[in-house]
Formats: sequence, C-alpha cells, structure tokens
Amino acid sequence: MRHITVSPRTRALIFAALLAPLAACNLQLSTDVEAKDEWTREYPLSEGGTLSITNSNGTIEITGGDVDIVTIKAERIVKAGNEEAAAEQLAIFEIKEDITPDRVAIESVSQGLSFNISRQVNYVVTVPRHVAVALDGSNSSMKVSELNGHLSAKASNGRITATGLIQGAEASATNGVISLTFAEITDQGITAETTNGTITINLPSKVNADFSARVVNGAIRHEGIDLQVSEESQRRLDGRLGAGGPMIRLETTNGGITVKGRD
Repeated sequence: MRHITVSPRTRALIFAALLAPLAACNLQLSTDVEAKDEWTREYPLSEGGTLSITNSNGTIEITGGDVDIVTIKAERIVKAGNEEAAAEQLAIFEIKEDITPDRVAIESVSQGLSFNISRQVNYVVTVPRHVAVALDGSNSSMKVSELNGHLSAKASNGRITATGLIQGAEASATNGVISLTFAEITDQGITAETTNGTITINLPSKVNADFSARVVNGAIRHEGIDLQVSEESQRRLDGRLGAGGPMIRLETTNGGITVKGRD
C-alpha cells in the first residue's frame, strides 16, 4: 500500500474546502455544549525526580510543598455542538501516563482533526519542593510557585508566571508574557525567551551572576540591582551582577525586558 504524506498547510486547505459548502448553506457550527469531569492521581517520586506535563489547551498550576507525593487534579472539558457529542468525546479523552520511580510524565494532547469539537485540561498539581518540573503547552497558561527544583516551561500561546524559585529556570513563549521571581540564584542560571511578549525577572538585590539581554523591538530596563555594565545599546545590555557567576540570558523580539532587585 502506498502511503501519502500530507503537509499541515494542505490539511488546512482541505479542511477549509470541507467547510465551504456548509457555510454556503448557512449551517451554524458551535461548541456551546460542555461536558467535563475530574481526573485525579497520586504518585510517589524519588528525590531528584522530574515531573513533566504536556498539554494542548488549558491551564497548569504547580505548587511546591512539604509533601512526599505528587498529587494531580485535572479537570477535563470538552465542548461540542450537542450533549451526546460532548459526552462521547469526553469518554474517549485520554490523559496518558508514563511513570517510573524518578519520573512522572503526563500528556493530554488532542490527536488528529476534530470537527466542531474543543478540548482542554486544567491541571492543579502539588509536588515535593525538590522536584524538577518540565511544562510544555500549546495554548496553556502556566503558574508555578515555591519550587526548589529546576523549572523548564515552554508555551506557544500563554503566560508563564513563577514565584519563589531557587534553582535555575528555562522559559520560552511564542506569544506570551514571562514573569519569574527568584528567592535565590544557583549555578544553573536563568534563560527566558519570547517572540511576542515581555519578560520580567525579579531577583534578590545582592546576587552574583553574569547578565545578557537582547531585544529587537522594545526596551531593556533594570532597577534595584548592582549591575556593572560592560556593553550597552538600544538593543542589548551585557554586564555582571555582583562578583559574576551563573548566566542570566534574556531575549525577546517584540516586547520589553525588565529586571528588578529586591531586598
């Protein structure tokens, strides 16, 4: 059997062609009817372990605490044109689990072409403070707090907000705002990148790190930090905080960068 590969652009054109006759008949499509449920799991995770969540649509909220297990509450929501379709799609809306002693991986990604159906998952998660967290969302806003482990967060369309961080962080967004607040800076450093969106980093006022910021359309601002500037222009700012140390690298195409120090 011959297999034919169809590009995403071709699939989009085919989909548009299928919709055209419906539009000509004034057929109204909607996703007004909602079906939802709650999916709950608990997992032990060894010290130094990693939690990863991949989500197509929805929100992810992570809180570190003095606990021994990972607790995940996920609200699954499906919207369709009628109750029967919404309930049917909810019943087959799978959240995939890949579990080992040192890794908990959760994935809720819609597969294939869904006609007149929308799906989303809203996660509320509690983790041991020491856990490293990796988040990947297409249309997902992310909120992380009180995490001692390393944070990796990537969003195509959505806001990334984190507070009370101690280890390093890597955050990237295509269309979204990044805001990171650190209680400490370790040798893992900080990387934050956006295409369309602002970056705000809050640091202890006395911190040792090397610093590099780049913008294309926007401004770079800093206040309350001991920055010894080595190179500065409209689009770049390089320097050293305190005695220097781990790298803080910030970059955005359309948006500003702000770095603030606090006592």
